[in-house]
Amino acid sequence: MSDVGFHLAFWSLSAITIGAALMVVVSRNLIHAVVFLILSFIGVAGLYLTLSAEFIAVVQILVYVGAIAVLMLFAIM
Repeated sequence: MSDVGFHLAFWSLSAITIGAALMVVVSRNLIHAVVFLILSFIGVAGLYLTLSAEFIAVVQILVYVGAIAVLMLFAIM
């Protein structure tokens, strides 16, 4: 990946992750908070991909997005 592309991907993913994390805290609807939490987890997985840690990114998606966030949605429902 080119140097400019790497920096653009890193900063855009970090902005998405921080924005989604702030929306988790600010959101008054619990369902919306969980959806923003999932977006935050996906952003963190993207940050792992920019650091060339593919295994940790896949584990992040499978464990946190696939298990924890879905479990929270089931508990809310």
